[in-house]
Amino acid sequence: MSSVTRSEDLKASDFVSFFRDIHGKPPFPWQQRLMRSVLDRNEWPKIIDLPTGTGKTAVLDIAVFAMAVRPKTFPRRIVFVIDRRIVVDQVCQRAESIRDRIKEGKTPVLRLVRDRLSNLSSGSALEVAALRGGVPIDREWAQYPDRPWVVVSTVDQFGSRLLFRGYGVSRRMRPIHAGLAGNDCLVILDEVHLSIPFAKTLEQIAALKSKRLPRRFAVVEMSATPSVSTEERFVLDPKTDLDGCEELSRRVYARKEASLVNVASTDAIPNKVLKIVGSIEKNEKKIRSLGVVVNLVRTARETYRVLKDAGYLVWLVTGRMRPLDRMVSIEDIGPIVDPESESSDGLAIVVSTQAIEVGADFSFDAMITECAPANSLRQRFGRLDRRGRYSEQTGIPAQAWIIGPKSIVGSKKPDPIYGDASRETWQALSSRLKGDTLDVGSFALRNFPTKTNSLENLPPYLQKTHIETLVQTNPEPLVQPNIEWFLHGIKKNSPEVSIVWRADRSSEALKLIPPRQAEFLQIPIGAAKAWLSGNEETNVADLDQEESDSRKESPKEVTGGADLVRWSGFDKPSTRIQASEISPGDILIVEPARGGLIAGTWDPTSSDVVTDLGDLAQLAHRRRITLRLDSRLPHMNDERMPTPSDEIDADKPVHERIDEWLHQRLEMHNNSYTEIIRRLSRNFLVSFVTADKKKAEGYYVISERCQGTKKPAIDVGVMDGSDESGSMIGTDVTLKEHMKGVAERARLIARHLHLDDDLIDDLYLAGLLHDIGKVDLRFQENLVGGDPINLEHLKEPLAKSRWGLGGSKAYPTGMRHEIASVAMLESNTRILAKANDKDLVLHLVGTHHGWCRPLPPIIEDKESQKLSFTFNSLQMVSNSNLADSRIALDMADRFWRLVKHYGYYGIAWLESILRLADHQRSAEGF
Repeated sequence: MSSVTRSEDLKASDFVSFFRDIHGKPPFPWQQRLMRSVLDRNEWPKIIDLPTGTGKTAVLDIAVFAMAVRPKTFPRRIVFVIDRRIVVDQVCQRAESIRDRIKEGKTPVLRLVRDRLSNLSSGSALEVAALRGGVPIDREWAQYPDRPWVVVSTVDQFGSRLLFRGYGVSRRMRPIHAGLAGNDCLVILDEVHLSIPFAKTLEQIAALKSKRLPRRFAVVEMSATPSVSTEERFVLDPKTDLDGCEELSRRVYARKEASLVNVASTDAIPNKVLKIVGSIEKNEKKIRSLGVVVNLVRTARETYRVLKDAGYLVWLVTGRMRPLDRMVSIEDIGPIVDPESESSDGLAIVVSTQAIEVGADFSFDAMITECAPANSLRQRFGRLDRRGRYSEQTGIPAQAWIIGPKSIVGSKKPDPIYGDASRETWQALSSRLKGDTLDVGSFALRNFPTKTNSLENLPPYLQKTHIETLVQTNPEPLVQPNIEWFLHGIKKNSPEVSIVWRADRSSEALKLIPPRQAEFLQIPIGAAKAWLSGNEETNVADLDQEESDSRKESPKEVTGGADLVRWSGFDKPSTRIQASEISPGDILIVEPARGGLIAGTWDPTSSDVVTDLGDLAQLAHRRRITLRLDSRLPHMNDERMPTPSDEIDADKPVHERIDEWLHQRLEMHNNSYTEIIRRLSRNFLVSFVTADKKKAEGYYVISERCQGTKKPAIDVGVMDGSDESGSMIGTDVTLKEHMKGVAERARLIARHLHLDDDLIDDLYLAGLLHDIGKVDLRFQENLVGGDPINLEHLKEPLAKSRWGLGGSKAYPTGMRHEIASVAMLESNTRILAKANDKDLVLHLVGTHHGWCRPLPPIIEDKESQKLSFTFNSLQMVSNSNLADSRIALDMADRFWRLVKHYGYYGIAWLESILRLADHQRSAEGF
């Protein structure tokens, strides 16, 4: 163990101790070699080209350690991006393990790394966040720009933020997310062959320069099929990395052999799999786990059904599952597919689709796969004997079977999923047969012809006009590029809709228990229409599908359409629609009795009642907890459950009856609802929902209530840049006190980020002056709740006010105080005499609520006021009516000058520093 004790002693050689202290074992030689290379060259390689199963996620350890050694050189945010519908939590779990071990600091090296990372900000040494579809978006990563972060994300979530159009991000907050995503970031794009369009887009964004700022933005591609062939690669060195490393050698050199199996069509695959499984059971060498990977959800589903009916222990895992269902399945199969697991009773089978190809540390003793492009097969076989233990223990190669449907591999027509690549791959595999088998080990499928790989769907070239359109976030231009093209390439993908199963689909119920992503099943719109209209099932894969494949015919309308509801959000009522009225992106609420799932996976042929996950989805969303006491929900079938019909004869208030029942349930049951009941039993509100208006019947909904009678100080996580989210906090704060606090926080953040002194000074000055437009007496009247007596007794202007004092509408609707701040600053040229960049200070003040990028919203003030504020004995005066002034054009011109000087992402980064300083101080009650 290293004996280092001082911060200046941390060096590359300490990485071995750092790694061992976290994971309990030393790093592989290639991991040590990459660490030395990164520190020696002060940069990352463009490409890391390693076989699956060699421990590529250790790049997270290397990146964190490099940041601790040289924080001025290496980026503050490490973003691990992987593109698949199924994003297994294992990468995030590794990041959390690194974070937790550093936080504990049980060894000298870990304490040293903790101290160095802690000194980079005023917060924790390392934070971890997840950005992915189907689960709540972790917003904290975009609240603390100076903290070290590891972020695990999908292409959609990170890519949309990088392109100034973050999915689920308000227009006001988009510049913050883009500024943080496009600066001070190491982007690790894993399995890049799945994300070639985004890799090309990243390459172009990385090339954008800033004349003034240390961008510290780097992209690393990890794959055996990278998108850039001319760049140098970091590859395994057999002599340096494998000789003497028994564990890695066993993984890399694990023997794997496959047989080719012909069938007539994809419909014949399930029975062929059953036949192969029967032969496996007769094998003298015990096979405890089998992976079956096919290309269509329907094929996977039918294979699962055939195996289950035959009495086998089988699971189904696809990307066409509700996230909560998928989480349960992954937890169930975890011990079976864990490469480190040794225990198993009998043969366990996991049937999957392309969803299993990446991101999952699964290991099977044997595998059956449908023929697919060579790069896809390479990933699938990476899940075969992943640690090399089966071949080592048995002395024979791990066995695989590649099934080739003649309707695809023998047809001249392109496969709707993979085009011609499957047929070309089958031919290449056939030519490599040696006897009845061929090698499918780590290096066997690399040098295949280009046409055997999945077709590249390239994005458009990111032109100057594209980025200049996207950088305009509020207001947005009327005509904009389709960012999907830059994330996934130019093709007409079938748009998707989301299906939610709910027992009560009324607007009243959906408002109390809103649909959440954790219960969404996303399918192509054509598949949804076919299902809801009773038409023949359409093919669905776990890959993006072209529109023509998922729309075979115009569906018939659902008779009456009474059981189909479109949810349009909190602000609009839910509406009943016909199947023909379904639009892309719709969230459709259907009754559980309609069916549609088997083993959690999409199955339009199933009529089995689907579980309503509404309350569990609220828990997963990490917001307001709910529990519906609705007898239509199977898990709530309890004779003792309080109902509105008990009111007449009840001898206790409803709140007391529900409280007693919750405690009884808590003592008797331990299931997925236990956490909900435990939290609700502390403090809850009761609502009544009408189930049958004619009979005046209904049920209770109980929901979590904040503890205590006073609202706590606002959570920075809900700050959206609006006056409403930041001006009403736990206490009164004077204008000067707030502005000084924001200025000091902005200066501190900027110093942590190692910005130049002149930029730090300008950020500080902008903070000191950003809210002076709030001196408008009408704004002050809002802050005191419209009470003229409170307004008269104010000793000095306020910046923030207490909860409960809102309600006054004295300040004109649509008027922006930050624009008034800019006008006041421009009224006295001496105010900004000490600014290093006057344009920058004015811009930061004008954009600190996310407007004015580039045009400010100007309204006519028919009851104009004289605004006045004194700073350092210098008075600023302006009229509140700016409708006839040049301020809008001046602010737009200033925006474009600053974009040219600091770069598209640089100016957004500087805005983020001031705005997040403002959010943080407001959240703290100042």
